[in-house]
Amino acid sequence: MSGRNNIFGYSNQRSEIKKRTWMVMGVFTLLFCFLIWRIMNYMYFKSEPLKTMFNSQYTIDEQYGSLYSLTDCSGRDLLNYAVNYYAIIDPVDYLRFNEYTSKYDMQALTITLRNYDKSYDLEKIKGNGNGEKIRYKIDEVTYNKLKDIKKVKGFYTYVANDVIKDKNWKIENVLIDPKYNKEHVDPVSKKVVSDYVFKGADSLEMEIYNKTKNNNYTKIRFAKGVNGEIAAGKIINPKDNVNVRLTLDKEIQDKAYAILHEEIYKKYSQIGVVVMESSNGKIRAMVQKDDNAYNANLGYPSTNGALPGSIFKVIVDEAGLDTNKIDNYKKYTISPKIFPEEPFKGETFTVAEALSKSSNNIFAQLGWKIGFKNIYDYTEKQGMLRKVLNIHQEASGKFDVADLLNPTDGDTSQTAIGQNVRITPLEAMSIPNTIINNGVYVQPSIIDAYVNDDNKILGEITPKNTTVLKRETAEAVKLHMMDVVNKGTGTEASIKGRDIGGKTGTTTYYVNKLVNGKKESQKCSDGWFVGFFNSNGKNYSMVVYVNNIEMSNVKGVADEEGGGTAAPIFRKVVKAMK
Repeated sequence: MSGRNNIFGYSNQRSEIKKRTWMVMGVFTLLFCFLIWRIMNYMYFKSEPLKTMFNSQYTIDEQYGSLYSLTDCSGRDLLNYAVNYYAIIDPVDYLRFNEYTSKYDMQALTITLRNYDKSYDLEKIKGNGNGEKIRYKIDEVTYNKLKDIKKVKGFYTYVANDVIKDKNWKIENVLIDPKYNKEHVDPVSKKVVSDYVFKGADSLEMEIYNKTKNNNYTKIRFAKGVNGEIAAGKIINPKDNVNVRLTLDKEIQDKAYAILHEEIYKKYSQIGVVVMESSNGKIRAMVQKDDNAYNANLGYPSTNGALPGSIFKVIVDEAGLDTNKIDNYKKYTISPKIFPEEPFKGETFTVAEALSKSSNNIFAQLGWKIGFKNIYDYTEKQGMLRKVLNIHQEASGKFDVADLLNPTDGDTSQTAIGQNVRITPLEAMSIPNTIINNGVYVQPSIIDAYVNDDNKILGEITPKNTTVLKRETAEAVKLHMMDVVNKGTGTEASIKGRDIGGKTGTTTYYVNKLVNGKKESQKCSDGWFVGFFNSNGKNYSMVVYVNNIEMSNVKGVADEEGGGTAAPIFRKVVKAMK
């Protein structure tokens, strides 16, 4: 029995050893498989991040230009660029690896930089070990002297094609900047401070930002040796970028801009012009005279735009005819009780004649017949009480009436002549455009499409159309506006042989200004002209806004100045477009 037990005991012992052996082998197998998995994971799944980490130690990237191209409707670049030259010092490598570098090269680098700018002193970087690159902006002459110094470690030069970011209120520059300076009162210092923050999430600028934020810049890549030597740079162009194509036509844009800077308009501090292709709402030009001042076409901040004056009479005209509140052929008589300063005492006018002569007296009476609500409704339907392009700092129109539901007769008469309503030049575009489109309001747009590097469309913008007027109403008002140009206050906009319609406007308002240290109320005026025309078989609408014009002693109707300032600019732009 004992022998048998020994046999069985030995057998059990062998079984236990075998079992443990298999367990050890299993563990080693699992470890081996895990090791293989780790290798595969790094080789195939994490190779790019590791490669990037590795390369970052031995490459330097300098990015420049724009994150995307901004072009006009024909693919022509709208951004302005400047060639800039840079000398870069990597302080860590510069201090670590130049012990045996030629003194001649070191002195040549030091002296050349110091001769260009005394503050570019390499002696000052000694002991600087924070690793941040020192960037010196230089000129072309200095660059040509430095580019051949190749033996100094931790030093390189490059040329960049940088976007010029002056003229902050130029429309192209407004669109490419997703941030703005937001002013607020600091709770500690109680002073007004400004923070550079992102614009509104629903703004057009943020739409562009979100469409393009995954793009890559153009880069110059420098190979970096283990001893701090840096090879010549290689340009790396981005791939698969999303680019922005605007509706603007650079040729029209440039011509309109040049007109605003003619010597004859030197006395006007700000002029805005917007030109739009009528059928599709695509803005072909949007310029202003001073791009360093707030963009007048967007409407001045905190003002809801500007008083439109007599260009608003077109809205009254169309609202009255479309609701049958006024008669196109009836003669209306000047009343001596309202606006007695008008020279047309006792005369009678049709609606067309009243618009042509811009009679405040007649339009005040028409306003009462039409009713404030109808005027408000036709204003709202043509997009004049909300942002047009949804640009962050764009203003939206507003009626300066205390009680919109219960306006006084004075409120209504002032509204009818455009003196207690505010709109932006962008919003004013709907006045001629709805008429030339036979009663259809086409909302203006400035983004034509999002495209790839081959100009292939990735996302197109569809115009928003709203029928506002009956076709016969639009036809009648169209003839009225042509009379304004042919024989009324807008003759300065006329061009022989061209069918042009429009409306002049001059506003009157008062602002407080400091004169010899005292606040004085001063009378101010703005000049307007809105109109339509045909060029090369296409219908266009245009708005011209001249801020703070000087009133002269010209005898005639109240808005003669709108016809004498904005209308001639309109004519020049039309002629420039051929």
